[in-house]
Amino acid sequence: MTNQRITPPCEVGKILEIEITSLNHRGEGVGKKNGFTIFVPKALPGEKVEVKVTALRRNYAEAALLSLISSADHRTSPPCPYFNRCGGCQVQHLDYEKQLAWKQDMVNETLRRIAAIEAPVLPIIGMDNPWSFRNKAQIHLGLDSRRVIAGFFEAKSHQIIDIEDCLVQHPLIAQMINHIRTAGQKYIDMQDRRDRDYLPVNGAVVRSSFSTTRSLITLTGKESSNPGSLKKLASLIYGEAKHIIAGVTLLQAGKNGGSIKHINLFGQPFLEEEIAPYRYRISPQSFFQVNPRQAAVLYEQAALLAGNPRTAFDLYCGTGNFALYLSQKADNVIGVDSESSAIEDARANNALNNINNVKFINARAEEIPGLLLKGEHPKTLYLNPPRDGCSPSLLEAAAAAKPERIIYISCNPATLARDLKLLPQNEFKIRQVQPIDMFPHTSHVETVTLIEYMPN
Repeated sequence: MTNQRITPPCEVGKILEIEITSLNHRGEGVGKKNGFTIFVPKALPGEKVEVKVTALRRNYAEAALLSLISSADHRTSPPCPYFNRCGGCQVQHLDYEKQLAWKQDMVNETLRRIAAIEAPVLPIIGMDNPWSFRNKAQIHLGLDSRRVIAGFFEAKSHQIIDIEDCLVQHPLIAQMINHIRTAGQKYIDMQDRRDRDYLPVNGAVVRSSFSTTRSLITLTGKESSNPGSLKKLASLIYGEAKHIIAGVTLLQAGKNGGSIKHINLFGQPFLEEEIAPYRYRISPQSFFQVNPRQAAVLYEQAALLAGNPRTAFDLYCGTGNFALYLSQKADNVIGVDSESSAIEDARANNALNNINNVKFINARAEEIPGLLLKGEHPKTLYLNPPRDGCSPSLLEAAAAAKPERIIYISCNPATLARDLKLLPQNEFKIRQVQPIDMFPHTSHVETVTLIEYMPN
């Protein structure tokens, strides 16, 4: 029976010696003991390791790395002092060129395994300098004996790691983390003794611009937070660093789990960034590529595949960043996104750049089939969904519209493979897949896939 449970040759707490043969899609080392699969974070292919079993699942075990019996040639010393605890980077211990090779192989293997697709996967495009590339960080705040701590969650836990710097973030973000922590400590020290165990927020989203070298700080408030307390903390954050802080805003859940409220506290409620030759306005809730340097590479690769269509659709367009870039290639571009604040930003970006051949629609991508099948006939259709991929109904409508080409921008090879499998194979041919490393030192990889309508 294929679903029969495999009897593990070990138990939780057992110490084993195993050889690592590969990496899984999460960047964990994969080994076997008597045919039973064991996943080991921080272990690399070609290594013999001593591990301690931490969990047993139906057909595999999870284990912690205790020591290296023999080390792989491509292992490198992670420069980040938090790497062994933090869950943000999974493969910082792997030489960067090997990271790129692994990600390219992962794209190939995922397409074969999930969709039985043998697609031409082009050489991955990496970064010359794979550090200090992120423009956004989710910071968690807490108290440890009335001392404010600020940082990221420890891997597989909600324990906050109090950090001073993050080597993959924009340098200004580390400055903001330390500034928020200092302002939070001042707030605590100013309170009456009975209130010193209370912070009115539990986190912050920090975005920093590479072009303006300014930051936008969005506090995440508690439902019960006192407006006066929030204002006092925000004032401490903004007041001493307004020369590098564009604004301080608040995202707060409504009472009884109601809709999220966005409140502007100080300064402007948006940040500006540039991906040449365009400028973009980014609001707190809007999606924007976290790696602007590689975003420019991504846009160039995706736009080159468009040809020069009369009408191009950009579904899941976000703040319009790619739609504006695409305006150079198409006579008309129609961007679609369900997030109203993103569409507001997209329209503002349109005006900011004086572009007149792009139109934005606030709607779910799944609501567009009627537009695809009636009236506007797209020669080029861009799909740029979140990690969950596209819905079957959207893919069905996209196929029925019979565009000359579909260009699928994906940040998840598994959902890309699943969605490609749903397109009629006798009508749509995968011409190429271009991996791009948007997230060095992590297990994530972006791809741009060209699909052409070529009925038999």
